[in-house]
Amino acid sequence: MLNIGLEGTRANKIHKTGTEWYAWQIIQGFKKLGQPANFFIYYNQDLDPALRQAPDNFYFKKLNWPFKKLWTHLRLGLELIIHPPDIFLATNAMPFFGRGKYMVAIHDLGFLRNPELYHPLERIYQIWSHRLAVWRAKKIITISETSKEDIIKYFPGARDKIKVIYLGWNDQGFDKISEEAERLVKEKYQLPDDYILYIGRIETKKNIQNLIRAFQSLDKNQYLALAGRPGNYGYEEIKKLAEQADIKDRIKFLGYIEQSDYASLLASAKLFIFPSSFEGFGLPILEAMGAGVAVACSDIPVLRETAGQAALFFNPNDPDDMADKIKLLLADNNIRQDLIKRGLDRAGQFSWEKCARETLEYILE
Repeated sequence: MLNIGLEGTRANKIHKTGTEWYAWQIIQGFKKLGQPANFFIYYNQDLDPALRQAPDNFYFKKLNWPFKKLWTHLRLGLELIIHPPDIFLATNAMPFFGRGKYMVAIHDLGFLRNPELYHPLERIYQIWSHRLAVWRAKKIITISETSKEDIIKYFPGARDKIKVIYLGWNDQGFDKISEEAERLVKEKYQLPDDYILYIGRIETKKNIQNLIRAFQSLDKNQYLALAGRPGNYGYEEIKKLAEQADIKDRIKFLGYIEQSDYASLLASAKLFIFPSSFEGFGLPILEAMGAGVAVACSDIPVLRETAGQAALFFNPNDPDDMADKIKLLLADNNIRQDLIKRGLDRAGQFSWEKCARETLEYILE
């Protein structure tokens, strides 16, 4: 039987965001697909019991490493030389070396498309890491047609080894949110009955500065909740903008949201706003749709691809246009209810089970 290697460190992180949830869902999805292969999960810290609980074709190997950095690039690479699987799927960074075949999942190339949105050191690392990944990989998975076009643009030689496999969303717990659960989550985070919600990293790439500028022109009874941990670039500028006298009492930074609160926080929102300047897919808008919340988001190609006709789009570079679209959704219940219905239908077209199945099929081709 084929031996497939997977890195477990990203899936094992306590506070997960996009790529960490992708790694988690791929591993968990493979567990449900029978036994077409043996899976070897490599990690470097105590493993989450939910990850370790697996069928008998899953094998877990802890690779000790005394340093905080370069576990994937060096320690995992050494293991893949000594005991190589037939295929190793890198869900993010690629080891420096190893034997066997390599695949990689590339989520986006924002650091090349929009370099001004990234810290210079992060940009240098990302360029170097992705060049290595594209060069070594026999097959590349990406998460949208938009990202595929970017990969071909910047790495033309990769054209014939790219497959688009859409992400899913975790629909468990989204379908039956009680009024009591909504009351408790508002109480926990000290939120009013009606609030506008954003979920994602708090950074320049997510265009939070323009969201705050748009929010300034809304009625004084509106409230904005920003959920997510600080990003790598722009957080201090964002905090400073939010401390202006006319809005500081109506913007709340919620920090990282635990999964136990996630669905309730979404379902309790008046509307969901996603102003990002660049994305590889835009998973939070699917989750908001699945929670039955109307979505307004940036008019960029990848969010058009993800949302279809189920969102209201605005120019992310124009705070006035963003504000106008928010005001429209807040004022017009008919438009809001139509988007909620469209959103539920749209979210139903995506699932992590489908993502995992198509990924395994591509590995086994």
